Amino acid sequence: MPNEPSTVSTRDRVLGAAFVIVTAIATFKLLGPAASLLSLGLFVSYLIWIAGQWRKDAAAVLPLYLVGIAVQCLHFGEEYLTGFQQQFPALLGYQWSGGLFVWFNVAWLAVFALAAVGVRKGISLAWLVVIFYALFGGIANGLGHLALALMQRRYFPGAITASLCLIVGTLLFRSLIRKPPPAPSTREQ
Repeated sequence: MPNEPSTVSTRDRVLGAAFVIVTAIATFKLLGPAASLLSLGLFVSYLIWIAGQWRKDAAAVLPLYLVGIAVQCLHFGEEYLTGFQQQFPALLGYQWSGGLFVWFNVAWLAVFALAAVGVRKGISLAWLVVIFYALFGGIANGLGHLALALMQRRYFPGAITASLCLIVGTLLFRSLIRKPPPAPSTREQ
């Protein structure tokens, strides 16, 4: 039911924690500290997911989430074509190869797509990925790109589609937040 509390079983909590830890370690080994915010985002998303403060309503969330995946594809394309893979890590003294950047993004797009299937099938762990996409693939990613463009006082790779990421992420997160039950009526009948 869409308005029922979103409980996460102990088994799913352990699987989710393992997913977060393995993904954070792999991200750090592959991309270095330049991608640390992704790991932080996964951890924050995990905390929201286990707290159950989200609506488990696939019908309300899935269409917007699928739009979000499409926006993420556009965003990744803009980043790649405009050199984000060189410019962003260089700000922190690192380098990423184009191939590694493509591989990393395609892997995340696959995880996002699998999560869509999981949401449709009622798999609790899939919601962790949806929450992560909304907050960090959408909102934080969009804000981060726009902030980089403002700080650099010029176009920064990914800035054009960043606003789309921000909009979709915000709308998706709003659709995920569980609404409180209606207040009891105080009128006498």
